[in-house]
Amino acid sequence: MASLKLTVFLPVLLAMVQIALGSIEAEVKASKVEKKNKGIKESKEIIRIKDYGVHGHVFLIIEQSLLEVIAEKLAKASKDGKLQAMQQQFKERAINKIMRPSTVLGLKRASQNRSWTYNPSITQIEPITDHHGKIIVAAGTKVNPLDSISWGQSLILIDGDDQQQIDWAISQKGNIVLTNGSPIELSDKLARPIYFDQGGLLTERFNIEAIPAIIYQDGKLLKIKEVYITKK
Repeated sequence: MASLKLTVFLPVLLAMVQIALGSIEAEVKASKVEKKNKGIKESKEIIRIKDYGVHGHVFLIIEQSLLEVIAEKLAKASKDGKLQAMQQQFKERAINKIMRPSTVLGLKRASQNRSWTYNPSITQIEPITDHHGKIIVAAGTKVNPLDSISWGQSLILIDGDDQQQIDWAISQKGNIVLTNGSPIELSDKLARPIYFDQGGLLTERFNIEAIPAIIYQDGKLLKIKEVYITKK
């Protein structure tokens, strides 16, 4: 019988103990929060912002204008003759850059004939609309510029310091484009316009690795040829 009572009341007793413990824990937490808040309040009362006045000498911060500094340096350089020298150097560099642009690097003289085609078609990623929102060109549309315009004359790429390549270019029909040399000097010599592949734009776009080379239109494609010239 005692065993039965213990079996019945034991769960109840455990539940009461858990409730009591929970109540005690809650009271402890509340007490900690109250003490913490009280401590913060007391700290706020202790901390005060106080003006202690000025001690010692006070100096104004004086910083010269950057424009004034530049003007002074230019005036000094002009007086010393350095400014005129700098202007002359800049002028000479500019003239040299025009007379002889930077050589297109990475090119070699063609040791064999090589040819390939280039498709100038582009795919429109996003639709093009007019001011009313009407779609003019749908996304995914492929457009080939050669459908509406012509490439024009062939482009003949050569080394302007190689006389053999110059002679070969003269025998071809098209516009001469240098990858090295002076386009102005050669233009005066041949009495015709001479161009330059600035920054290697053409050779890079069409994957040209050797010169002389020629680019021309072949139907809806562009044809590129690297031409081997027998050395004399």
